[in-house]
Amino acid sequence: MKDKNTDQIEKFDEFHLENSLYYTRIPDSYKKRQAYKPLDEKVLKAFIPGTIRAMKVKVGDIVEVGDKLMVLDAMKMDNDVKVLYGGIIKSVNVKEGEMVKKNQIIVEFE
Repeated sequence: MKDKNTDQIEKFDEFHLENSLYYTRIPDSYKKRQAYKPLDEKVLKAFIPGTIRAMKVKVGDIVEVGDKLMVLDAMKMDNDVKVLYGGIIKSVNVKEGEMVKKNQIIVEFE
């Protein structure tokens, strides 16, 4: 396809989807994106910046799926943080009243 203003041929990327070939522009930001990493079952990270209002666990506690770990106050809302995977608490890296950043490690499991 020619650009009307410069008479240059635009480059398109080939995109294969369900046995069909498409030509499209894929931005550099998409090409340089980080690859998906599966969730690490041994680490719990803050999903949003906020303040720890209450810690419900301590090192050595045995937790099961659905148990409440803490209350995280973010954007004037209290969020109950619950266990996604059962296990034993290896370390608690925050204290009540402490502010956390997004993706900060809060709790580690054995």
